[in-house]
Parts: sequence; structure tokens; C-alpha cells
Amino acid sequence: MSQYKRIFIIGHSGAGKGVLAQGVAEKLGWKFLDADFSLAPSIGRTLGDIIGKNGEESFLHCLSEILSNQITKENIVVTTDDSIICNEKSRQLLSSEFTIYLKVSTPVQLERISHNRPLLPNADYKRFLGKLHEERDALYEKVARLTLDSDENDLKGHVNSVIEAIGK
Repeated sequence: MSQYKRIFIIGHSGAGKGVLAQGVAEKLGWKFLDADFSLAPSIGRTLGDIIGKNGEESFLHCLSEILSNQITKENIVVTTDDSIICNEKSRQLLSSEFTIYLKVSTPVQLERISHNRPLLPNADYKRFLGKLHEERDALYEKVARLTLDSDENDLKGHVNSVIEAIGK
């Protein structure tokens, strides 16, 4: 029997966290919870630009509180907001859980978010997303127990990799 009671899926907007989480939850018979807001990538501005420094700190604190609440539950698969990794407390919590980093390259990410959300004209999304990757990729990798590459859209293979990794 698996020692894991919760699975958290982290990564950038457009990686496919929700699709993977739903697939894993369904296969395990667990509950899927979506805590992924993904505001910044769809408008090409940082959280600080959107809501100001104090607002960004409050938002990240709120994400940490949401995460703390989820850690008290069992048999759940949770997607997180891409900015969850920007908070030290959240990183510590994620490090103590079975956390999956779902990687996505900048070109694939840009293609996916442009299909799913209207993007503002005249924004340099490639540069913006590249900067987010520079800031966050190493942090995602540091807290993850398993890293999967979503560029190839191998949902079935990824679900099976997760199930195998948690020993189910």
C-alpha cells in the first residue's frame, strides 16, 4: 500500500497540470482539487505588476494557506497556481509531500495558453514566459519528487508513471 495520501502537481501555466491531475485522480479513485489561478501568464504581467508588491505578498500567503489546508486531507490530487513556488513556506510544504513538477517548454507553453485564453496584443509573451522559467524552473525541480515533461502530450504514460511512482 502506498505511503502517499496526497499528490500535488506544480508547474507553469499551460503545462497541463489540471488534465494530469484529473487523470491521476480518476485512476486512483481520489478527489481532484484545482487551486490553479494562473493569472499572470495569460496577461503577460507579473503578480507584482498586477496587484502591487503588498498584493503579491498577500496572494502568495493566501496560496500557502490553501496548501496548508490541503495537507490535512487524504486521497486528493491537487493542482497549484504556477506562482505557488515563489513562497518559501509553500516550498517547504510541497517538499514534504509527493509533488510532481510537470515541465513545459516556453514555445509549447505559449502555444497552449494562446489557444486556451485570449492574450493581450503587443505583449512579448515569449520573453515574459522565458523570464518565469528562469525564475521558477529550479525551484520546481527542487521540491518535486517526480518530474515529467508535458511537451509530448503523453497523458496516459504520465498517469501510469505517477501511479508507478507512488507504488499503487
